[in-house]
Amino acid sequence: HGTGVAQTVGEAVREAAGHSGYIMMAIAFFVCGLQLVFLTTHLPSYLDLCGIDPSVTASALALIGLFNVFGSYLFGWLGGRYSKRGLLGGIYILRSLIMIAYFIAPPTPTGTLIFAAAMGSLWLGVIPLVNGLVVHLFGMRYMATLTGIAFFSHQLGSFIGAWGGGLIYGALGSYEWAWKSCVGIGLIAGALQMTMNTRPSARVAAERAATLSPSI
Repeated sequence: HGTGVAQTVGEAVREAAGHSGYIMMAIAFFVCGLQLVFLTTHLPSYLDLCGIDPSVTASALALIGLFNVFGSYLFGWLGGRYSKRGLLGGIYILRSLIMIAYFIAPPTPTGTLIFAAAMGSLWLGVIPLVNGLVVHLFGMRYMATLTGIAFFSHQLGSFIGAWGGGLIYGALGSYEWAWKSCVGIGLIAGALQMTMNTRPSARVAAERAATLSPSI
């Protein structure tokens, strides 16, 4: 019945590697990891340099975790009703705009907590959208495998975000160019994500067409 059961893992990976939309999504996911781990790794140091009480930093990180819950539910619900690629790209762009608004002025305790809540709302909301896009492009059978490969890209970005932020601070004595870089690549990734190819693979398109064809 066109369930894709006969496809092997290797075939699924090759199919995904040949799909421009999947590659674009994985690249944008790399930027996602870079932005988020830069914040979780370096925000405490940045706030300490600005003289913010450590209790505010702890509260900010806790708020990020709390609002992750709401963001995941919200974007999972929205993804069932609106364009997943549009929502995903919008998350990356909104994160960048929020970072601009926060970092252009000296931080305050209230501003930091609002920033943390806003970023938390846009944090894990990418996961249901990425999963939904993978299913749309390639079907359910190897969703975990293909999402996992895309998440590996995310984790590479996380490494670069943590390491690169420290490298920039060590060289310049400031986080200014680190956060500006996060903003710039986030805006680019968001725009590219919004234009990704969402046409299902030829195999999936044929299977879905077959299920819609009237029986003879």
